[in-house]
Amino acid sequence: MATGAGLSDVSGFLNPASIAVVGASDREASLGGASVRFLRKFGYPGDVWPVHPSAKEVAGFPAYPDLPSLPGVPDLVVFAIAAGRIPAAVRAYGAAGARSAVIWAGGFAEGGADGKALQEDLAAACAETGMSVLGPNCIGIISTAQPMIASFGSFMREVDTLPAGHISVMGQSGGLVTMAIAHARAAGFGFRYAISTGNEAVLTTADFIGACAQDPETRVIAAYMEGVKDGPRLLSALDIARQAGKPVVVLRGGSSKAAAMAAAAHTGALAGESRVWHAVFQEYSVVEVYSLEELIDVVTQIASMPVPMRPASNGVALVTFGGGGGVLAADQCERRGLATPRLNTESRSKLIPLVPSIASVQNPIDLTPQVYADPQWLAKLPTALDTIAADPAIDSVLLQYGPMAAGAEAIARMAKEFMERSPIPVMLGWPLAPKAAAAWLAERNVNVFVEYDRALRVISDLFASTTGSGFGPPPPPSQIDWEALVPCPVPGTVLAEHEAYDVLRAAGLPVAPGRLVAQATDLQDVGEQVGWPVAIKGMSKKFTHKFAMGLVALGIGSPAEAAEAGAMIEARGQELGADLEGLFVQHMVDGGQEVLVSALRDPNFGVIVSCGAGGVLTEVIDDIVLRRAPFGPDVAGHMLSQLRVVRRALNRGLVGPSLEPMIGFLVEFSRVAASAPWKSFVIEANPVKWRSDGVCAVDALIIIEKP
Repeated sequence: MATGAGLSDVSGFLNPASIAVVGASDREASLGGASVRFLRKFGYPGDVWPVHPSAKEVAGFPAYPDLPSLPGVPDLVVFAIAAGRIPAAVRAYGAAGARSAVIWAGGFAEGGADGKALQEDLAAACAETGMSVLGPNCIGIISTAQPMIASFGSFMREVDTLPAGHISVMGQSGGLVTMAIAHARAAGFGFRYAISTGNEAVLTTADFIGACAQDPETRVIAAYMEGVKDGPRLLSALDIARQAGKPVVVLRGGSSKAAAMAAAAHTGALAGESRVWHAVFQEYSVVEVYSLEELIDVVTQIASMPVPMRPASNGVALVTFGGGGGVLAADQCERRGLATPRLNTESRSKLIPLVPSIASVQNPIDLTPQVYADPQWLAKLPTALDTIAADPAIDSVLLQYGPMAAGAEAIARMAKEFMERSPIPVMLGWPLAPKAAAAWLAERNVNVFVEYDRALRVISDLFASTTGSGFGPPPPPSQIDWEALVPCPVPGTVLAEHEAYDVLRAAGLPVAPGRLVAQATDLQDVGEQVGWPVAIKGMSKKFTHKFAMGLVALGIGSPAEAAEAGAMIEARGQELGADLEGLFVQHMVDGGQEVLVSALRDPNFGVIVSCGAGGVLTEVIDDIVLRRAPFGPDVAGHMLSQLRVVRRALNRGLVGPSLEPMIGFLVEFSRVAASAPWKSFVIEANPVKWRSDGVCAVDALIIIEKP
């Protein structure tokens, strides 16, 4: 199986021809014995080799006392033994040529310092022998393709079959993986692969995302993630899935925490961990969900589609057979950021002869219960649905069926056939569907929502996952002589504002004119040089938020005012113990919109650029968008279009009719940030003044945490 950059070949886990279970026993409590019994129960077609020091057989399979007695080198080894014995066993089997192993045992990195040391020894054993392991602290892997079970999951005792399907589910929590399987089964859907990755000592969820994205029978990938061990490996996997057209749906667990340097810069507080993940998911068209129910709703809907589709716009046609449900769904659409556009004149003209005279062909489109009851209208329903789906403003359809008795199976058949031929996604909401119709749909893998709003949530999720995709390749990072601009930085280096401006200027970014003077008595002629009115700022690396500390004077219009303001700032600096390095006098740029533009290096995903409300509004309103750097004009324009402050500024004429000046600034800033050589840093321009005549930075900050 081909792999992407940094991804491991996991074909030995997905399709092994032979499995050795080390620690297998016929004892009732033996997890290894349970796995062997499951292999027999569900009909694994390969060789099964239980390993036990004295047993002659396990679950009817001949048993072997040790590694040398095995008939050959197993494709997959299941270690059902105590944690302390595993590193040595991995070394032995790896030296014999085995390359894939599943480790169920806990007591590794999740169990404190001793467990962490044990997991490090396990990873070292894998590196020495070339063996890949799934786990530890996992429930293993299940495949319906062979079928193959390298798991002790207790739910398999309660079922007689493992229905095949097109959903592959994986994640760091074995419990959530098995719950996802159970919920999908209850909805009538089987799965392809179920993979519990546990502590991810060697293999990660990313490796299996990449593999399943290349599997022809996997239609959708569901993943539960609590963190990321290797950011570039995950990005590689998501890129493979995106290019293969395989939707990835992620439920992420774990508390959100602010990124570094929150106290010294706005950026750290705003670019929290969850926002960074959201930016990555948007870039790679990942469907981000927030509950197990939502995960199941999305993946079962995608699995029910003949070809995975996502709506190209937020325009939804609500097709109801009774007015109240449509009105309520229209309200729910608005809350979820969806639109219910009116059908155009041509569509309405075509629709009128296809529906009863009392029907409404607006949107919601109420076809009335008469369609169910009258054969002449029922016969025309497929054409009516096709007409609705063909309207240019409609990019998804919600069929809102209601309780009925007679004709339910015919209505169910029409819904399935409509889904199959529709060029846009179709959702079926059918509360209290008659049992026979529900069973008919379940047998044919048609997803049925028992609540209309859950269907609309799926439409919203699928549309949201498309809004950050389809952009061109990124530009190269800037070519800046960082060593000349910032020679020999040490941890905790803070560049003063005028020094940060030197960096921005080196990249060709516009900054407001300014000049540094040593003390207030030197202010006499500076205003004439930079242009009145001016702002005067006390330069202190101890206090990066100068305005909040009373070290800034604004709107200074004369030499006398400048001298007075400078003296006051110096006095305030002495009061604070600020160790002022001088006074920075800067031309004041009035009007326009204030925008925050900043960047930091995320430890998992690289340089992240933030754009949002600037100036005094930065931490007052939650209005910020993040993307990985560098990026081009299409990404910058998309970022700006998502900001409320930008939409307001355009509507009020504060910035002129075009986004181009701000787009240009964002692109070049992203190239600057992407070229920064340091392991951990913040570069912040806040605010950037954006007016109809252009943009320029009027405050800047650079902090180097780890050179």
